[in-house]
Order: sequence, then C-alpha cells, then structure tokens
Amino acid sequence: MTAAQISKELQQTPFKPFTLFLSDQRRFEIRHPEYLWVHPGGRLVFVADDNGAAGCIDLIHIASLKISGTEGVSA
Repeated sequence: MTAAQISKELQQTPFKPFTLFLSDQRRFEIRHPEYLWVHPGGRLVFVADDNGAAGCIDLIHIASLKISGTEGVSA
C-alpha cells in the first residue's frame, strides 16, 4: 500500500469510510478523514478512533484497504 493510495481515499468527496488491514491481522476502521493522517515522508500513517486512542503504522504493514460495501484494494 502506498501513501498516494491512502491519500486518494482520504480525499474522496463524499468521504467513504474504509478499513485498513495489516499484515499482523489487525484492522483499523477509518470512519472520518480526520482519523487518519499520512506523514509527509510517505512511510508512516497515524490513526485515531472515536475514543481518542491513536497509533502509528508503517505503510509496509498495510496489506489491503477495503472501502465500506466494496471489494478491497491490495497492497
């Protein structure tokens, strides 16, 4: 998965929620574009949830992205 692929989904109008699937079987639901930020260096993304928890993910670990109600996009 690339930073450009993720940025493209964040910029869709209207925004469509999506899920990131990681290589270690974790998943992160991105329900709002402000819940995910792509680092300018293009290697890391930062995610947050409704409860205020946040985390950092190296893009190499994102295996696929699935937009709600569609087929997934693989890395």
